[in-house]
Amino acid sequence: MFHYGAAYKFLIPVLVIMLLASCTVVKNYPANTPFVFKNKINVTGEISKDEKNRLQTELYNYWDDSLKVNSILQFGVRTVIKNPNVFDSADINRSVVFMNSFLTAQGYYNSLITPQTPIVDTVEDQYRTTVEMDISVNKSLKIDSVAYDTSFLPELRKLALENKEESRLIKNKPFTQAVVSGELDRLVALFRKNGFYRFTRENLYAEVDTTDISLLEVTLDPFEQARKISESIEKRKQNPTINITIKPDVSADSNAFRKYYTGKIFYYPQTLINQPLDSVLNKDFPLVTNQREFTLKQETQMVIMRPLREHTYLKEGTIYNEESYYKTINAFSQLGPWSQVDVRAIPRTDSASILDFHFFLTPASKYSFGYDFEVSRNSGSIYSSNLLGITNVLTLRNRNLWKRAVQSSTNVRAGVELGFTDTAVLQTIQASVSQTFSIPRFITPFKITGVKSLDDYKTVINLNASYTDRRNFFRLRSAVASWGYEWRKNNHVWLYRPLNIELYSLDTLSGLLAAFEKNPFLRTAFNTGYVISQNITYSITFTNPRHPNVTNNLRISAEEAGGLMGRFVGLRNKIYQYLKFESEFSQVKQWRKTSFAYRLFGGIGYNYSNDPVIGQSLPFFKQFAAGGPNSMRAWGLRQLGLGSSLASDTSTGFRDRFGDIQLEADFEYRFPITTIGGVKINSALFADVGNIWNLKNIVENPESKLTLDRLGRDIAIAAGTGLRFDFNYFLVRFDFAYKVKDPARRSNNGWMSISDFEWRNREYVKYINGRELKRNNFAFQLGIGLPF
Repeated sequence: MFHYGAAYKFLIPVLVIMLLASCTVVKNYPANTPFVFKNKINVTGEISKDEKNRLQTELYNYWDDSLKVNSILQFGVRTVIKNPNVFDSADINRSVVFMNSFLTAQGYYNSLITPQTPIVDTVEDQYRTTVEMDISVNKSLKIDSVAYDTSFLPELRKLALENKEESRLIKNKPFTQAVVSGELDRLVALFRKNGFYRFTRENLYAEVDTTDISLLEVTLDPFEQARKISESIEKRKQNPTINITIKPDVSADSNAFRKYYTGKIFYYPQTLINQPLDSVLNKDFPLVTNQREFTLKQETQMVIMRPLREHTYLKEGTIYNEESYYKTINAFSQLGPWSQVDVRAIPRTDSASILDFHFFLTPASKYSFGYDFEVSRNSGSIYSSNLLGITNVLTLRNRNLWKRAVQSSTNVRAGVELGFTDTAVLQTIQASVSQTFSIPRFITPFKITGVKSLDDYKTVINLNASYTDRRNFFRLRSAVASWGYEWRKNNHVWLYRPLNIELYSLDTLSGLLAAFEKNPFLRTAFNTGYVISQNITYSITFTNPRHPNVTNNLRISAEEAGGLMGRFVGLRNKIYQYLKFESEFSQVKQWRKTSFAYRLFGGIGYNYSNDPVIGQSLPFFKQFAAGGPNSMRAWGLRQLGLGSSLASDTSTGFRDRFGDIQLEADFEYRFPITTIGGVKINSALFADVGNIWNLKNIVENPESKLTLDRLGRDIAIAAGTGLRFDFNYFLVRFDFAYKVKDPARRSNNGWMSISDFEWRNREYVKYINGRELKRNNFAFQLGIGLPF
């Protein structure tokens, strides 16, 4: 039966949104004076749809400032114009000049730009003026040929020809000033990478010519020449082309065409920030260390030579390489002990083609102290919250431990989870101490070759001890130690831990024991064992050159435990044996004011042990969980799943869920609302899709296992919105989400019902101490930072 009351609940908000979207609000406008309310650009011509859209989007940036519309999008639907510009027709001509220059730079010559008569719409005392521009573009010039002039130094011309496949000037591709400029920059970088230290853009230029080369061929037949001219004119109309010749400017500095070699390397690790470099060069230092071509000069011993020498990519006697030069500067900046790096290359007096390099390093503060306050909240009720997490983190950093540029970080973390239900307020106590050492070299029993090809590399040692007391359920104590290696090349980052040892001690308390009686399958996850594993993680952040506004992130990780140590008979019932894989991909597409982001995540863990105690599933501290501020936001932390099982939803005791498999997809459309007192207030519309499952079949809980025939039934879907308060240094996020599809909802195959809309799931009602256990169809979340 259709319920009109429920329908009105949705009809009224929809009508309000439609009304807001249909109107534009103008604030602080000049009364009874024409002002810029809207501007529009119409691009026509024989170009592709994508190219037309690109031109229209970029041309908006070339309106004169006085003709731009100062608008913001509020609540994702309503446009607000603040302090609109007074309209002046003289400003149109400046916009025509700007747009024509842009089109010329893009290869569209002789474009026709026609301003339309401005349209004034009167709304009370508002004279809303619309400025429109019609732009007709001809076919863009295409590159026909690229040549390197013979006046080049033979070695430079040879370098250019050998690397021609990397050229940005490609035959039949559009000719633009940006492409030519990029090609000149590429050649300068190529020459400087091959010894030409003083070569700059001033030593290089491009000469362009639209003449048909075939017209230059000598012929005695005037009719043949006339035919070629006619064909050339017609060809240029249909497909205009251009020839490009790259030439050297020999009138510039003659030293630009000299080849340089690397000489000695000098380090000054205690240079003051405002200290004149000439005074440092001429100073006598009491502590000087020489090793081969390297010289370290110090007032007192701040650092040994090794970390500086190992992160220097310039080598004496080799051709000067610009890439190695900047790679060395970046390496020193990332080491930690120094906040600033300056370099001076000085030609030798006895050989002008040899450069000695002097690195002036300004020390950073050796110690730093940090404090973080973290808050997260999960609410399952409109009246009271389920869980509020509060964590304090103290961090002490030493940037130059043992005078070897070793980074040391000590973290002390203490937190609580508070509940505001009928039980005690204090739900969980957490405390941990961790120590991390980052050593700027690979410490291995054997020599690793090819290290110099990396942009960064280090050995990472982690030690951690933690204690968790989940009131009435369990006490967990852990000690973790790991030894690993991290390295980076370009935007590829790897982290490999060949040794990871985790020791756990678990006390099961009355609440968890009672949960075992009602849900025996929980015993498979809550058991005591040790982890001796190795793991590897690969991550990359990249953009597509064709779409620079799109940022992509990919992370893949794998962990193996017990493969070797589990072979020992005495350890088989104490060492976990499992394989675990995770993969995560996220993308953010940024527009001028708004953005769209999504994340895809998949994880699976398989316990391959046959031990009856610890061989059924992953240990709970290695399993996956869904729900909370950053995952499936319509559910509280660890409150989704497993599959479509009701075992945890209808439990009056322990309700946390952990699974061996997780699949999730999250989508967000982000947009600004306003700015108050320097704080940016943004919002988002989002949807979360996913769940967690068991990998193996549990007799007591068969619906917790992932099966393809039940996948559609098991998938959960959430939708919601929220507010984000951006304080620049951190972001506070308040999200509200509703369970559009809940696997624990038996009616309507888990989907929400518009006709029978409810804020609370009243199926399978349970009671605790005589009070109803609430199963809400929504959740409020409080988080720090963006969810992904």
